[in-house]
Amino acid sequence: MNQVQSAFTSFAQMFHCLFMPILFFLLSGALSLVFGQQVPLLSVPGIAQAPKIDGKLDDACWAKAAVAKDFLQRRPEEGEPATEKTVVRICRDDEVLYIGARCFDSQPDKIRAGVMQRDAPVKGDDYFFILLDPFQRSREGYYFRTNANGAKGEALINSDMRRPQMDWDTIWEVRSHRDERGWTAEFAIPFRSIPFDSTSDQWRINFGRWFSRNQERTRWVGTTRNRQWFSLEEAGTINGLLGAKSGKGIDFKPYLASKWSSEDSADDYEFDAGFDLFYRLSPSLKATFTYNTDFAETEVDQQKVNLSRFPLFFPEKRDFFLEGSQQFSFGGIDKSPLAFHSRTIGLSTNGKKIDVVGGAKVTGRHGPLGIGMLGMRLDDSGDLQADDLFVGRFTYDLLEESKVGTIFTYGDPQANLDNHLVGVDLNLRSSEWWREQSVSWHSFYMTTNDDLKGSDDVVGTWFSLPNYPFRMGGHWVRTGEDFEPALGFVRRRGGQSSSIRFSYAFDQPDSAWLDDISVAAEYTRYDLLSGGVDSEDLELKLFEVRTLAGDSYSLELEFEREVLTETFEIVDGVNLAAGDYRGTEFEFEYSSSTNRPVFGEFELGYGDYYDGTAFKAEADLSWRPSKFAQVDLGAGVTNADLSSSEFEVLTGSLGVRVTPTTRLSFNSIVQYDNQSEQIGMNNRFRYILKSGSDLFLVFNKGFEKELDSFRTFKTETIAKLGWTFQF
Repeated sequence: MNQVQSAFTSFAQMFHCLFMPILFFLLSGALSLVFGQQVPLLSVPGIAQAPKIDGKLDDACWAKAAVAKDFLQRRPEEGEPATEKTVVRICRDDEVLYIGARCFDSQPDKIRAGVMQRDAPVKGDDYFFILLDPFQRSREGYYFRTNANGAKGEALINSDMRRPQMDWDTIWEVRSHRDERGWTAEFAIPFRSIPFDSTSDQWRINFGRWFSRNQERTRWVGTTRNRQWFSLEEAGTINGLLGAKSGKGIDFKPYLASKWSSEDSADDYEFDAGFDLFYRLSPSLKATFTYNTDFAETEVDQQKVNLSRFPLFFPEKRDFFLEGSQQFSFGGIDKSPLAFHSRTIGLSTNGKKIDVVGGAKVTGRHGPLGIGMLGMRLDDSGDLQADDLFVGRFTYDLLEESKVGTIFTYGDPQANLDNHLVGVDLNLRSSEWWREQSVSWHSFYMTTNDDLKGSDDVVGTWFSLPNYPFRMGGHWVRTGEDFEPALGFVRRRGGQSSSIRFSYAFDQPDSAWLDDISVAAEYTRYDLLSGGVDSEDLELKLFEVRTLAGDSYSLELEFEREVLTETFEIVDGVNLAAGDYRGTEFEFEYSSSTNRPVFGEFELGYGDYYDGTAFKAEADLSWRPSKFAQVDLGAGVTNADLSSSEFEVLTGSLGVRVTPTTRLSFNSIVQYDNQSEQIGMNNRFRYILKSGSDLFLVFNKGFEKELDSFRTFKTETIAKLGWTFQF
């Protein structure tokens, strides 16, 4: 009887979460028709002679190109004309979309251009970006960016991201050039490099420019602060794209790798070879095949110390899994509970590598249907047997910006158990629900069946009004005690999580140095299904001041409650007894403008900490002496004084980046924490022979403390060459 009652309750919750918001969004769709704005349209001409991509915009084809101009400010003076003009020109041939940008600057000697490396943050630089939405859905798209040095940056974007996903790479070209009028950039984006609807003559497109000296954001279309800086909801349209070709749609990328490692006095050498094969089933649907998949060049994770009762989340950084990853996004969820988190594949629970024999993936779209399918074969590793894994994700478009979907996963990459998950989700969004205000509502239901834990489920919903000056959001998620997504990630089980948050910004248009002053509040609570509160948190942002120079200051007051039902070992040798702990903490944060050669962020906190007090501090400091180099220093400390003991946690990192050219880079990072008492060093040399073809040289070294000194416990040297052949 209890099982029937529980099932009925879960079904009722799922029905309420998934279908109650539909009526609201049907009404909002009608409102958007009333308040919708006219969309700018450009006709892209075809050209017989392609421009030389050198950044100079002196080729004859640019004279007949379509022109986008009259950019308007988003910040600091919303809707006002840009202080420096930007003119964009667009043309194409059968295989490539060409975009040229002229960024005028009346003081060209003051142009900020301190970054050369691909995908590196360009905070503090002047830069120009392109947003492409080939399917005109205002949900997912592509971001291409450069600065006056011609540094490349490309990313995936969607309507729920807080920032572009810069780990994604594709094949394209860009060059920049400076002159007495400012700077220019030429982009060449092959149609084969991004999926598109070959039956449509139109794409949505937008352009933006960051003018660092004035801390000014301008866009071609859409200046309201109610949108993200890279939002797709407001965009223009280009036509004249019928007949665009993606070739035979075959990319073959083999690699050769030589690896030497020494761990605990045991040496090992191996020579590896493998490949990725990409085939476009249609211009909007891609199949990928991989054999002996290798991730040797992947950036290392940030070294962290976990002071909570729950596992830490680490993002995916491997190119193979990032390609098409937006098709596997479920429920609009960022971190937990994730139905699918590709990081579980090829890594054991303690972070050790598990060889990937091979696999296949299909991602893209077929009309209103979104498709994501992945199958992988893992080799045996220690006690883990070889295993086959599968993920299937399908969505169907609703209304103008919404979708409904389902997901299925099978397999357990980190245990010799059978496990599967089935889920459904509803993602509703309107960017014009009331006078250019945006709103989104996401609901989801998942159930898992595990050999060890049996069956259980999770149901939840969350909403967001990401507008300016008023922002609001909240969530409710119920997670069963035995919910076990073996191919996903869940941080907490056996409870109900809920939150509500809001903020309000007071614009300061008459101030000579202030941008705005904001206040905010957020209440979060986690209740156990067995009864009682597990944790509770109220954060009050007393103020946040943002200046026109790009600095920000904030002061927060936090009321915390943590209920321990059993003894918790927070660090080695320090145990906290079961009990109801309550406290108050103050936090001060400062972020400096990246427009300076030296910039950074600082955070200081002090207050109650379980049955004692704690001082917390974090700092990230960067020095950019020239466009060829940058030094990053990070440090963190938690000094806790408890009733029966005390402890100190220290973390530190030192990073060095050297980029002689936009194709050649050297990155080094050294990390340390006093809990593992280990130092990790990662050095990575990358030479881009051509777009899609790279040479990597990697040197890793690990040290651990032994008595009063450090000894080497692991050394690794890798050389890897990958080359892309296109057909």
